Amino acid sequence: MKNSPLATLITLQSLAAALIFTASAQASSNQVDHEVLIRLNRPQNSTQQAVETLSSVAVKSGLQSLTRQLLRAESTLASLSASSEIQVKLPKNFPVQILNREEGIVRLRLPSNVSLAEALATLNQQNEVLNVAKNRLYRPSLHLVPHTETRDALIQSRLMPSALEESTSATPPVHAIPNVLLPTPQARGPDALLGSDWAMRAIGIAEAQWNSVQGKPTVTAAVIDTGVDYNHEDLIGAMWRKRGNPTEVGYDFAHNNAKPYDLRVFDVEGCLKDPMCSGGFDQSQFLANPGHGTHCAGHVAAVAGNSVGIRGVAAGSQVMALKFFFDAGEENGGAGSDAGAIQSIDYAIKNGAKVINASWGGNGSREDAEESELKAALVRAQKAGVIVVIAAGNDSRDNDNDETPNWPASYELDNIITVAAMNSKDELADFSAYGARTVHIGAPGVKIFSTIAGGGYDDVVARYKGSDGQIQTMDWDGTSMAAPMVAGAVTAVWSKYPSLNYKQVRARILSSARKVPSLSGKVSSGGVLDLGAALKD
Repeated sequence: MKNSPLATLITLQSLAAALIFTASAQASSNQVDHEVLIRLNRPQNSTQQAVETLSSVAVKSGLQSLTRQLLRAESTLASLSASSEIQVKLPKNFPVQILNREEGIVRLRLPSNVSLAEALATLNQQNEVLNVAKNRLYRPSLHLVPHTETRDALIQSRLMPSALEESTSATPPVHAIPNVLLPTPQARGPDALLGSDWAMRAIGIAEAQWNSVQGKPTVTAAVIDTGVDYNHEDLIGAMWRKRGNPTEVGYDFAHNNAKPYDLRVFDVEGCLKDPMCSGGFDQSQFLANPGHGTHCAGHVAAVAGNSVGIRGVAAGSQVMALKFFFDAGEENGGAGSDAGAIQSIDYAIKNGAKVINASWGGNGSREDAEESELKAALVRAQKAGVIVVIAAGNDSRDNDNDETPNWPASYELDNIITVAAMNSKDELADFSAYGARTVHIGAPGVKIFSTIAGGGYDDVVARYKGSDGQIQTMDWDGTSMAAPMVAGAVTAVWSKYPSLNYKQVRARILSSARKVPSLSGKVSSGGVLDLGAALKD
């Protein structure tokens, strides 16, 4: 990251071009083409077993091209070891992947001449199949809209040079993904930039009182997202580390490896030079990820009192990094699928996370959502006593009544807390989704200052010069930014009151919300996060 003042500004051809940045989520597909998730009627203990079961299902369904594809898959398996670890040896394009052995959930890649509708209709008729669902796609709940920078803000940015950072120039090569480092001792002292973070002053704890708020390392929050910069100076000491393997800080289910790194690619200049990107047709190569997961992780549990940066709401607790978003240049770059989200949730449960932060979502029909295997994974989290904090969405939608609300925000499970975004005036952000039944609480979500992938801190995603010569910025806005505040609060409450169950912790967060007029009839609690009240004995 470049931190020199007045770094090169990006010149936009027009303000209209910048506005297209927010259109990609709506313009892109909301599901993975030619893939389905299948729940079989018994556990699948090996890939070989899953392929054989699916071959039988395909034959009975009369799907000849699928049958041939699965027979070829059986042949491939015959040339490989048939051990239970065979999954790691399979070619990348192998059509079958076990997502959860015990639940019998598999991902099936369909032949190009088998439509999704045909697969959903025919496979569901077989006795071996309990459910067939789409493999839906989700995107970060980040609201990127450019606005003209004020003179005062420009002066402020000169005081915080990282806000003038250049965008990345290209997709970093694979070898740019760093190894997981172990933490080393840090100097002790006040968090140098905590005063720049208005959000931390807005949740019921005065700056001078933060030393009394301590998370505990026994309470882990999983950030399921684009990954986390696990070597960031303010996060390296907060990372969860698997017992017996301290370099495993989570997992990357989009790429099947143990380096869930937040690969930041947000190249505005490159986008403007590319007709497909600047036209809003395909922005995944240039604008896939501004470092979303790292920004979220900072407000959950960035290290406190290390003389640098900020602190998280639950500083002292641990962050588990679970990546399920695809990177720039890949198929579905900048998005994550049901398949990866399910694996991430199950990993979090298995490895003892008490809290999950999900700052992402997508719109879809209620019928598709109810049939989704993602809901079943959230129910597994519920049974394990895990609280899942979810971003409400950024389309000003009423999630209670809209035909295609935001998911997973709109699932009505008692282990979910869905969060709306607030500005610094205690007003519901104009972009925030809401719902008197399905959205539960508000939290700061406009121009949020936090950790940045690659190092540093910022409340600005990008700054550039418009065609009129005015400086334009896109801020870190969104219900994405609001959810981690609440996930951190849940983690802090559980750290102080470890004997509480998930229902009691959730009730404490919601019942202590500070009532504000803008949330009356908009969220179930009618208020904004008040951590000070939630921590009172």
